Amino acid sequence: MSKTYSYIFSLFFIFTFSLEAKSLLYEVSSENGTVYILGSIHLAKPELYPLDSEIIKAYEKSQVLVVEVDPSSQESVSSMQNTMIRSGLYPRGKSLRSELSAQTYMNLKEYTKKTGIPLESLEQMRPWVVMLQLSITEMIRLGYSPELGIDKHFLDKARSEAKPVLELETAEEQMALLSKDDKAFQDKLLLYTLESMHELEPMLDEMFQGWREGDSEVFDKIMNMPIETDPGLKEVYSDLITKRNHTMTDKIVQFLKTKKDYFVVVGSGHVIGEEGIVDLLERRGFRVIQK
Repeated sequence: MSKTYSYIFSLFFIFTFSLEAKSLLYEVSSENGTVYILGSIHLAKPELYPLDSEIIKAYEKSQVLVVEVDPSSQESVSSMQNTMIRSGLYPRGKSLRSELSAQTYMNLKEYTKKTGIPLESLEQMRPWVVMLQLSITEMIRLGYSPELGIDKHFLDKARSEAKPVLELETAEEQMALLSKDDKAFQDKLLLYTLESMHELEPMLDEMFQGWREGDSEVFDKIMNMPIETDPGLKEVYSDLITKRNHTMTDKIVQFLKTKKDYFVVVGSGHVIGEEGIVDLLERRGFRVIQK
């Protein structure tokens, strides 16, 4: 099992940060305890570290670390392997050439020719696997590493300190979202990835600046850009982001009913914007402060 694949179910949206930034760290309070929510990245660069002191203080104050999914747990690895075997490849007689729309396949052919990736090496992979493979490859080319992700940083830290770790989702749930057996969904997922790949680096630069200024509106704008460009992506966005936000918020509300403090590390795309976790918690009457 490659290290690349051990992170694939975390790669829905990827954000960059500055070590001098006012971070996307939020303090949510209830009568019983506090939940700190940190907008995370799953791949990062060395200059991200050391993290801001406010982040470290929030982690140290908390008794429990919470992540979307622990990709290194035996359950996660097993779920990932099973999904890849069951839903990651086309059966004999089918391929990307036969299953993708003409436009998506043409875009894929042009992209692989431009980047030097052999198209034949991807032909039997289903679109969701190709999407992740290409995204990871491009992020690594730009200098980002899954080994430096914030989630992994705190998971490693929690293990070394024997701090309890909880998950907001399971690997099986995340993999099921991406491997959804819906031809139109899969085609849109890959098509948008291919069409936006050339914008990845400037998009990351813009988010980097927004993070430096503590400006969550920059992230919100970029998150909504796909839907504004193509309303047909609304269903994809709803499945991958909005519905999960509501489910994760329900779990965070349960944490707020206990007398413990929790440090929640979740992808930044889930934290900000209308129907982001912060917005949903505020609507439920919780006091939220950006640190």
